[in-house]
Amino acid sequence: MATILLIEDMNGVRSSLTTVLKAAGHQVVEADDGEAGLQKAVEQPFDLVITDIIMPKLDGSEVILALKERKPDLPVLAISGGGTSVTAENALMMARNTAAAILPKPFSRGDLLETVDRLVGKVEA
Repeated sequence: MATILLIEDMNGVRSSLTTVLKAAGHQVVEADDGEAGLQKAVEQPFDLVITDIIMPKLDGSEVILALKERKPDLPVLAISGGGTSVTAENALMMARNTAAAILPKPFSRGDLLETVDRLVGKVEA
């Protein structure tokens, strides 16, 4: 079981991802924007951060860069479905060099859990 920080500004997506991750036995802490997520990531220990890229206040690319400076060993999974001015592919390209892995939305439950397991190395409770 891993402790995962999920940073996602869309309530429905955040809720769905939390449900999937908890059902797989992970502990999930949620943040609804990059600013709140970065603060939680710095203050608490996590095995993995999953962050959307296109968000208000502080976007996921900025969160990833800040975490690379402050917690370089913390893996980050970047997710994105794009936004009004950028495609999902372009959003994820921004994170490709700094995130441990990327997943374009929509992605399957299986793809999410497989990527999470790979990044956390099957952390035991």
